Amino acid sequence: MNDRAVSLLENYDFTVNKTKKGRGAIIAETDKGLKLFAEYNGPKEKVDLQELLMDTIKAAGFFNIDCFVRNKEDSILSVDYDGKAYTVKDYYSARECNVSDRWECKRAALALAKLHKAMRGNFTEYPATISKEIFSTEFQKRNQELKRVRNFIRKTSRKNDFEILFLECFSHFEEQAKKAESCLNEETIDVLCERVLKEGMFCHGDCSHHNILLEEENIYIVNFEKFRQDIQVKDLTLFLRKVLEKNSWSGSLGMEILDAYQQVLPFTKEEAGYIYARLIYPEKFWKIANGYLNQRKSLPSKRQKEKLETLLASEKEREQFLKLFEATY
Repeated sequence: MNDRAVSLLENYDFTVNKTKKGRGAIIAETDKGLKLFAEYNGPKEKVDLQELLMDTIKAAGFFNIDCFVRNKEDSILSVDYDGKAYTVKDYYSARECNVSDRWECKRAALALAKLHKAMRGNFTEYPATISKEIFSTEFQKRNQELKRVRNFIRKTSRKNDFEILFLECFSHFEEQAKKAESCLNEETIDVLCERVLKEGMFCHGDCSHHNILLEEENIYIVNFEKFRQDIQVKDLTLFLRKVLEKNSWSGSLGMEILDAYQQVLPFTKEEAGYIYARLIYPEKFWKIANGYLNQRKSLPSKRQKEKLETLLASEKEREQFLKLFEATY
């Protein structure tokens, strides 16, 4: 981001005292608190809808989110000399949720449930777009990609260590992938879609621990750029998976996170089945395969093999957690 773009901050109703670089953005210290100045590459319609969603969330009583700041021309987007668009949002000097801290993870799950409650039923400006294909095709497409990688490696005449290991463990993860796909049967998908539409559910879309910030007694949830109309426990599953991967798939921690969320929003039978399907799906194995597929013209890096070995080392703990989840729900 160049200095001429940063000069756009002069178009806002605050005084900038100091700026510093953040993750692909500029953090500005102003007389009205911290602000985040970043380039925006999406459609204008999406940013307008995002602001409406933010207003809906605040009206429902959840205030700790990063809202847009309009410029002096009352616009969300500020455009520089070469046509690039930028936004300014509220920013917090809070830190990311510590996935190694049990108490923080439980607090984060409780805050996420409260956010989800605020994201139901009131955002009428958003057109109903969800369909059951969103649920049914994701696993199908991924499973086809896994088979494509396996078939490619099989045809490779001189296989390296990663390729040999990949073929050795493929059937193990393929079985999990098929089971996840079968868990989301047509009846369950129909019930989930109907509930999303009936209750007007929206999810954050990228709810990892990186976007849940803590500051003393406050918890903030930020970066709603990937928001969408979808089943809300998808957010919970993403957060839960990230935490469990960092904590050897601790059964007690996982159950405490799920219990914290259910203090506000108890699961239906179909939601529990959806969570189970997403957790049993071999997400990391698919990511490793996808990474290899995208660079298959050259040998995979040593790091790819290390990732696969690390994944295999954690499989016993993951399977134990899944058995606990299945027995509980």
